[in-house]
Amino acid sequence: MREDLAKVLVEWQETWTPELVERDFDVSLIPDKPRKVVTFAGCRRSGKTYLMFQLINELSKKAPREEIFYINFEDERLEKRTETLTELIPTIEELYGKKDGLYLFLDEIQNIPGWDSWVRRVHDSRRDVRLFLSGSSSKLSSREIPTSLRGRALTFEVFPLSFREFLRFKGFEVPENLDFSPKKPALLNLLREYLLYGGFPEVVLTSDVRVKRLIVMDYFNTVIALDVVERYSIRNPEELRAFIRLLLNSEYVSLSKTAKTMRSMGYSISKSTLASYLRYLEECYFAFPLEVYSPKVRLRMQHPRKIYFVDTSFLTFLSVKFSENMGRLMENAVFIELLRRRKEVNYALGKNWEVDFVLPEEETLIQVSYDISGEETFNREVNALRKASREFGFKNVLLITWDVAGRVKGKDTTIEMTPLWRFLMGST
Repeated sequence: MREDLAKVLVEWQETWTPELVERDFDVSLIPDKPRKVVTFAGCRRSGKTYLMFQLINELSKKAPREEIFYINFEDERLEKRTETLTELIPTIEELYGKKDGLYLFLDEIQNIPGWDSWVRRVHDSRRDVRLFLSGSSSKLSSREIPTSLRGRALTFEVFPLSFREFLRFKGFEVPENLDFSPKKPALLNLLREYLLYGGFPEVVLTSDVRVKRLIVMDYFNTVIALDVVERYSIRNPEELRAFIRLLLNSEYVSLSKTAKTMRSMGYSISKSTLASYLRYLEECYFAFPLEVYSPKVRLRMQHPRKIYFVDTSFLTFLSVKFSENMGRLMENAVFIELLRRRKEVNYALGKNWEVDFVLPEEETLIQVSYDISGEETFNREVNALRKASREFGFKNVLLITWDVAGRVKGKDTTIEMTPLWRFLMGST
């Protein structure tokens, strides 16, 4: 029996789960039959581990604690080799005896070579073992999970706190008729805080803005160092960081233009290298490039992609242009909420107009605007939605505002206006 592995297992049984504020997760989504490998994929520090702890607490109501084990494979005491996984179940059985059932929660499992082969073998050969996996890589997502696990896995993507969860972490109870409640100004202040400083749980629970900044900077450096530079063996980390700085200060990215810009900054870099960098950032759930909506692949590739980030705190603390740009922060928050709801998303572009989000499967158009009090801004947003509606034939049209509700009726299209807080709370 490996002493380091045994020490980690015994330590877990002695300490168990910490206190936690529950996330919005429906445990019934994980069926007993058919038995599946459950995976949680998402950005580092977004709450995957605590979501696993939440499930462990639920599971411990019906299963003995000695059947439930959690291991973080970023623990420096554990060797990053396949044998660590191979020895896991035998070590548990040597320590605690053979059980009727075994529930293994394995965090950051992608750090172990050959993890997917081990998972498939255990899942197929040990009907008494249930596996719950997490990792800060899209390699555990339903889009990219290894072929060997296709059909065997059920995937949940985890993002930083939703606004509803954020309010729970803040201890704010939403009244039934919020529009007419004296608590509404407090909610709007919390919404502004949510947009500025994001939804990373540790950041949300920290009151000092200076400390928030330090935490976000540490997250950023860790994501880049471990999830990109180390994982993909990046030879020139400073080149990567320069590219990320450009992304943070741009709403769009054209790889050809960006390569020229970086060469003018003294970096000898190709378009294909930038494409790889962008793919790595997406795979670790840091940045998300959004394509234009078009049935033609050539047009999708031809137009620049819009860039969004997993949390608005990165825009606030790491960019120059967006620290006070509430419109940009609102748009980013809406995008992440759409991903959280598992929507297929594009943006739309026409002659002299643009629409922020297109949901093709639902035939829905969404525009986001912080301030529509000015006639010019209001007309620009409404006209863009009307033109896109006529071009695509989509009748579900939504204009998300800071705190304006209502309808804008037209000859062919009625535009629903809804406040951001209402949209984020899922009440639209």
